[in-house]
Amino acid sequence: MITAKTLQLGIIGDPVDHSFSPKMQNFIANHMGMDYVYSAFHVKPENVGDAIRGIRALGIRGINVTAPHKVAVMQYLDEISPQAEILGSVNTIVNRGGKLIGYNTDSEGFYLALTNAGIKIEGSKILVMGAGGVVKPTLIRLAQAKPERITIVNRTPQRAKDVADGVFAATGYKICTEITDFDFDIVLNTTSAGMEPQLDALPCDSIREIDNFDFIRPGISAVDMIYNPDRTRFLKLAQERGAKILNGLDMLIYQGIIAYELFTDTKLPDGIAGVIRKEVFGR
Repeated sequence: MITAKTLQLGIIGDPVDHSFSPKMQNFIANHMGMDYVYSAFHVKPENVGDAIRGIRALGIRGINVTAPHKVAVMQYLDEISPQAEILGSVNTIVNRGGKLIGYNTDSEGFYLALTNAGIKIEGSKILVMGAGGVVKPTLIRLAQAKPERITIVNRTPQRAKDVADGVFAATGYKICTEITDFDFDIVLNTTSAGMEPQLDALPCDSIREIDNFDFIRPGISAVDMIYNPDRTRFLKLAQERGAKILNGLDMLIYQGIIAYELFTDTKLPDGIAGVIRKEVFGR
């Protein structure tokens, strides 16, 4: 029951009505018996500064940030965590006694999703398809785990080069932007191919360096950041070829767990990700 003592959490974005965060975060609060409520706030880009100042004014304990505000919010914060500074974006803001501190839980959520699924990053050869906004921080976190090689390809090659340059500037890790061979351990789709309304699309349809996925074999891990549908056409094809598959749902869950722990200064119990997956997402 919401009372005058209930503490407020939330998410801002434009749009924001598609977000699963309220359902997930309110479930966690209820499951843990903690007096928090989590709401979604639609904030236009021109109102971001007012929204961030409102966190402090209203005593909101924490806010998640989704597109397109993850970079814009940084200028209004009192402090940014070292990792968020390196990644160049913030998706979680914590109000600590009126001091607003920015964090990034997206990339760590992705890292945990992979490692908890038994996918080894250190020493691996990774192919990344797509170069959208989430890719640079994701690759920075992967680069920190010391893979042997990361290759990024995109419909627009220059965009892939820009992401590679950004990762190099942040970490000193050099990312390949041309495929020299098709020997990969992890193949990652970050494009929208396979998601409504492109359910029948494959990531390679718009990437000239890849004609097909014949190089996917048993022992490879095929990872898709899409979590709806549960299995994209890319993941179905990879599974048919004997690959281990992972969709984006666990990334969403783990970044939410990390954010909740930051908001509430609470360590959630082991196994909570599985409970969320079952009770919130029915999977």
